[in-house]
Amino acid sequence: MRIRYKVSLFLLFITSLLFVIILAPRQSLETIVYTMIILYTIWGIYHLILLIHGLNRPFNPLAKTAQRYPSCPNYPSSYPKISMIIPVRQEPILSRTIETCLLNTDYPMHKKEVIVVTEDDDMVRIALYYQQRYPENVKILMRKNYFPTKPSALNDALALCTGEIIGVVDAEDVVEVDLLKKVASAIVDHGYDTVQVMLRIGNVEDGWIPRLFAIEYAGWFRIWLNGRSKLRVYTPLGGTGNYITREALMEVGGWDPTNLAEDAELAIRLMLSNKRICLIDARQWEEAPTTFKAWLKQRTRWYRGWLQSLWKYIPVMLKISTVRRIGLANVIATIFMLIAPLIVMLNYVAYSFTILWILEGLNILTSDITTDLFPSLALIPLLFNIIYYSTLFEGALKEGIRCKGFDPLLAFVYMNIMMPIAASRAVYQCIFKDVFWEKTKHEGRGVRWVYKESKENSAYNLVG
Repeated sequence: MRIRYKVSLFLLFITSLLFVIILAPRQSLETIVYTMIILYTIWGIYHLILLIHGLNRPFNPLAKTAQRYPSCPNYPSSYPKISMIIPVRQEPILSRTIETCLLNTDYPMHKKEVIVVTEDDDMVRIALYYQQRYPENVKILMRKNYFPTKPSALNDALALCTGEIIGVVDAEDVVEVDLLKKVASAIVDHGYDTVQVMLRIGNVEDGWIPRLFAIEYAGWFRIWLNGRSKLRVYTPLGGTGNYITREALMEVGGWDPTNLAEDAELAIRLMLSNKRICLIDARQWEEAPTTFKAWLKQRTRWYRGWLQSLWKYIPVMLKISTVRRIGLANVIATIFMLIAPLIVMLNYVAYSFTILWILEGLNILTSDITTDLFPSLALIPLLFNIIYYSTLFEGALKEGIRCKGFDPLLAFVYMNIMMPIAASRAVYQCIFKDVFWEKTKHEGRGVRWVYKESKENSAYNLVG
């Protein structure tokens, strides 16, 4: 859609909203308040359901396979070839990632390959060294004429993949030793078309932003995505750590090259095609931004991608035929996922109304803007904040992430100040900017960390 058209629609909406508020201020405020109360209440109940189901242990395909094939515990029944695409640009840690995928994963060497796709001469030189050492396992695609987005690079690399399973590995990732076996087992032995592994942060100690990022990831993957997977509703993919059968990927047309959250968008098309997606109990470690500026660019890109998918798929989701084909639960789960940036933006409005209501109720302010405006149930959405923070810190506990004393306060800042800024920026870019990819810079800070499984529980701890 052309920018001029989007700007016109936006200005028309704002003008109409202001006009209605000026003509009927009281009725307008009541409509806004009751709409937010209903929306936040439904939103909270939905995430409470995800929290309850997400507390269960994630699916371990090897454990289930061992029950079915007692003679082959901890191994898939067969080893399909896995192609791992590494899209990379200006990433000095590429060599570590290639070695991790090839040499530090418990999977037959002749059944795995790495495809490095880049437009960077330095990355080509690094990849070329490994191609010469492992000519049967490493391929390089140097793009000259290209659309500058990650999904575009993935589509280009797909032509070089010879595996039955296609995986996405970011340039800073560390793949868990038995991850590929679990992926193969989930697909071969349990009939899934797509597998998402849990993403963990490897540079937790590099500041409060990486630590909060790690806590958020633990809540998102260990609890909420696990809950979605357990309920068998729409389970969005992560930007990395997703493994898809070649057949399913080709059937849905690969990645959308213009979508900035290509992972979530691809999951929608897989769901609409009735492909099975699951989250498994395996981990892929990556690096979190260490500065607010880097975090903001990355989060803005994700939110903008979700909004792109919302605009693209909301007409599809509201069709009766879609509801009949994939079920009402999947439709609700998809819409709730895609409207998240708008809900996050509403936090500013909700908190402003609530603070004003409290100040007027305590007679600190003499105005009466909110007099008789809020019903007593207006506090329900505030109480649902407990669900969100419980999810974050319960996920961190289950993943063995050590939280510090000020983390609950920092989490409030992270969720209610930083995220609305990113959501607002994403909305602005959707209206006024063409599609462009704001790359997240990785410095290799996670290289100094390794991981091991705790014998006391299933959590994975970082050790220096």
